[in-house]
Amino acid sequence: MRSTLLLLTTATMIGGYAYFIESSRPSRSETENAKDRVFVSESSALVELEVLASGTRTVLRKIDSTWTIVAPVQVNADEVEVSGITTGVASLEIERVLEDAADDLEPFGLADPRIEIAFKAEGDDEVTRLYLGNHTATGGDIYAMRSDDPRVFLVAAYLESSFDRTTFDLRDKAILNFERDDVDRLQLTTPTHTVALARADGAWRVEVPWEARGASGTVDTIVTRLDTARMQALIETDDSDIDTHGLAKPRISAIVSAGSASSTLLVGMEADDGSSYARDASRSLIFTVEASLVDALARPPEDYRQKELFTFSPTSVTRLEIERPAVWLVLSKDEKNPSVWRQLEPSPAEVDQSAVSDLLATLTGFRADRFVASTENTGLDEPIATVTVFSGERQERVVFGRDGDVVYALTEADAGAAAIKATGFENALAIAATLGILDENMPVPQPG
Repeated sequence: MRSTLLLLTTATMIGGYAYFIESSRPSRSETENAKDRVFVSESSALVELEVLASGTRTVLRKIDSTWTIVAPVQVNADEVEVSGITTGVASLEIERVLEDAADDLEPFGLADPRIEIAFKAEGDDEVTRLYLGNHTATGGDIYAMRSDDPRVFLVAAYLESSFDRTTFDLRDKAILNFERDDVDRLQLTTPTHTVALARADGAWRVEVPWEARGASGTVDTIVTRLDTARMQALIETDDSDIDTHGLAKPRISAIVSAGSASSTLLVGMEADDGSSYARDASRSLIFTVEASLVDALARPPEDYRQKELFTFSPTSVTRLEIERPAVWLVLSKDEKNPSVWRQLEPSPAEVDQSAVSDLLATLTGFRADRFVASTENTGLDEPIATVTVFSGERQERVVFGRDGDVVYALTEADAGAAAIKATGFENALAIAATLGILDENMPVPQPG
């Protein structure tokens, strides 16, 4: 009995000791997650890079916190692409060490690495190199090694896309260089038209081929496209090739101006892949741009006109006048209670507040379906209605005419006339009729 108890006690002590030892060791998952970094340098400390990938060699230097390609050409670098490499280098981890010192690097693809990244951090005397070879059989990792370390180890394969960058990938591929927020003029020329626009007080106006309010959203989108568009491919060429790419007599030109500075994009003939050859007029470089950009630059002038007849916000309106032949309706917000509308003409009266809101909402929905250059045959010589909206110190006045089934509108700020949907116009008159404009024989009061 004593021997049995002794054995049990001894077993318990040994088991407790084993548990203590094992519990003090990191778990298998903890061991697997505790990966060594390949390099100790931080991405922000890197000042030189050399990238050998996809048959190209690119040398970059950080100058005044900005990366620049210094070989094989000297040009600004794409900061996003370079950041992918520097961040990848700094965060690279060893998944597993395979060989402490491999006798033969060929099986790993490291005798002649597919990708080589050399870098120098600030204060370093020597360059450090990373070699990337073949993928593992599963494809999840890549064989790798350092120039100053004989070990062969595995790194995650998903990082390859950040490192496998050509000179073209790493260069700044902006097609034009200008300050987006400073742009105040835009001129677009195609074989069929020229449209010129100017911005003042935050709003765009069309100056050519006619004077009209500009569709600011549309114009801003074009300017943004020109600012953010990137080269699709770079064409190895010289000045003699400008004509062969259709750039001696470009089919489209886009001039972006900011004060006295301007940038010009010239678009030539279409390439085989559907893109188009183009160049910045200040550089001899020829590149291609995507077809959607070319299509956007070729839009007709009418697309740059503001389609909305009124620009007021219903909540900001303080007075509304609707004049028809021999009829005048005037609505104004109460001076003592600005949230309440009252009728002033044809006679002071209370009005349906929701009807006024509906009328203002209907007016803001008036949009041009198309434009005509002349007011002839529009009925505007004998207007059927004139609507004037007051919003603070601003005043918007639109005259309406009718020719058959088509309603035309004339604003003070736009050349020509706009054709609008007759149903919307008739709906506005119907709402106005409920507010006191039923009697068309009522004389129009004379101001003063």
